[in-house]
Amino acid sequence: MKKMMLLAGMLLLLSACSEESGPAENTNSVDDSNLENENNAVDHGMEDKSAGFTMDSEGNVLEADVPEEEEEAILAAYDEYIAAFNAEDLDRYMAVIAEEPEGFDRAEDQLALEEAFTAYDTEYVPSNETIVKYTPERAEVFAEIEVAVGAETGAKTEQSGRQVVIFKKEDAEWKVSGLHFIGN
Repeated sequence: MKKMMLLAGMLLLLSACSEESGPAENTNSVDDSNLENENNAVDHGMEDKSAGFTMDSEGNVLEADVPEEEEEAILAAYDEYIAAFNAEDLDRYMAVIAEEPEGFDRAEDQLALEEAFTAYDTEYVPSNETIVKYTPERAEVFAEIEVAVGAETGAKTEQSGRQVVIFKKEDAEWKVSGLHFIGN
C-alpha cells in the first residue's frame, strides 16, 4: 500500500505525461532505457533536456541574474503553483499552467489531478527556492521539496527531493511549462 501511495504521490508531483503512447521495447542491450518514450526521474518527457541547476563548491545552488521585477513575478507564480496544488483547487492550479506546456499534456494533467485531488491529500513544502536560469521568455526555479501524501485509509507517506519547475511567459504572465524532479 505504501508503495502504491508513493507512486501516486510521485505521479502527482511529476504531473507530466509523455506525448508518445507506445510501450518501450526492451532489446536487452546496454542502449535500453526509458528515456525515449516514458516519463522518468531525469527528464519527464521533456523535449528540451536543458533544464537543471549548478552548485558551487559548498553545495549552494547558483542563482541566475534576473531583473528584480521579473524575479518577483516568477517567484510569485511559483508560490501560486504550490499554494493552488496544496489547496487542491483545480481551477486555480490550471490557471498557472501554460496553455501549451513543453513538458506534459495539459488536458491529461488536469484529468490526473482531478482524480488525485479526490483520492489523496497531498502537501508540497518547498524550500530554497532559487531562479537558476532566466531569459525574458523562459525561467527555471529550483527548490528542495518535501511531499506528504495521505489517503482516506489514514496511511501516509513522505518523499523529499529536488525539483526544477520550468516557466514560460504567456500573455505577459509566467506559467508552468515543465517539471524535473529528482527524489532523495
